[in-house]
Amino acid sequence: MKNAKLYKSLIIVIIFILSLSLIFYIVESENNSKINNLGDAIWWGFVTSTTVGYGDIFPITFLGRIIAIILMLIGIGIFGFITASFASIFVEKNFKKGMGLMDVNFKNHIIIIGWNYRSKSIIEELINENKDINIVLIDNIDQNPYNKKNISYIKGNPWNDNVLKRANISYAKTAIVLADRKLDSLEMMDAKSVFTCLAIEKTNNNIYLISEVVNPENSNHFLRVNVNDIIVSNQIESKVLVRSILYRTVNKAIKELITNSYGSELYEMPAPKYYINKEYINICLELLKNNITLIGIYREGHTNLNPEKNTIIQNKDILIYIAKEKYQKSK
Repeated sequence: MKNAKLYKSLIIVIIFILSLSLIFYIVESENNSKINNLGDAIWWGFVTSTTVGYGDIFPITFLGRIIAIILMLIGIGIFGFITASFASIFVEKNFKKGMGLMDVNFKNHIIIIGWNYRSKSIIEELINENKDINIVLIDNIDQNPYNKKNISYIKGNPWNDNVLKRANISYAKTAIVLADRKLDSLEMMDAKSVFTCLAIEKTNNNIYLISEVVNPENSNHFLRVNVNDIIVSNQIESKVLVRSILYRTVNKAIKELITNSYGSELYEMPAPKYYINKEYINICLELLKNNITLIGIYREGHTNLNPEKNTIIQNKDILIYIAKEKYQKSK
C-alpha cells in the first residue's frame, strides 16, 4: 500500500513537471534562442526541479522566471520527500526481513524448523559445505540470528499453513524438524514435531522430510505422516559414547566424519553409468587412486556398509564414500 502511494506521487510529480515545462516552452520559445523545441523545455524542467541547474538553458522572460522559481521551490520538497520515502521503504523491508515478517522467494532451499544449539550447528555445517546454500529458519524468536542474504527467517508457528507458505514450502527440497526443547515433557516435544511434519507433508508431499525424535517409542507416529528420515538424537549420542568407551580412537574418527570443518567427510553420489554392472571391489580400487574410500551402497531403501567384494553395482545405486571433498568426475 505504501509503495503504491509513492508510485502515484511520483507520477503526479512527473505530470506536474511536464505541464510546467509545456507552459515554459509556450512562454519562452519565441524570445529565448536557447529553446529550440519542446524537448529542450522538458530537459530544463527536470534539471530545474531537481535543483541541478546546468545553466545551459535559463528563462529570460518575467513569467518564465516565475515558473522557474515555482519549480525550484516545489522541486526541493518533492524530491527530498521521494528520496526519503524510498529510503524508508528500503529500511522497513530490511527491518521486516530481520524480524521474520517478509515472505521468502527461495527455491530448492532447506527449511529448518526450530532455533536452538542443534539448528545453529546444522546451519554452520551446511554453510561450511556450501556457502551459497539457501536456508530458511522458522521459529518464534525476535529476529534472524544470521545477517546473510541466503539465510532467511520466518516468524510463526511451523504448523500454520500461512507460515509455511511464507517460507515457500512448495518449492523447498528439504525440511528438518527439530524437537522443541523448551517444552516440559518428551511426549509434548514429539507431539509438536509430528503435528509440524503433518502440516509440511500436506503442503508439499514431494519434500524430503527429516525429523528429530526424542522418544524412540514415538517413531511410528512419524512414519505415519511420511517422514523420510528419523533421527533419534539421544540414541545416536548414546551409541557414539559407547563406541568411545570401547574403542578410544573411534570417537575421534566419528567426529571427523560428521563435521566438514576439518579432515575427511562422508559423501554420497549416484553410481555413474560407467560403474554399472561392475564389481564393488573394482570400483573401490579405482576410487582409492583418487584418495576416496568407498564404504557402502544404498539400494532400494537399505544401506549396505562394507558389502561383499563381488557385489555388482546396479542402476540407481547410491555410493557412500569418505573423502576430503566431494568427488566430481566426468566421463
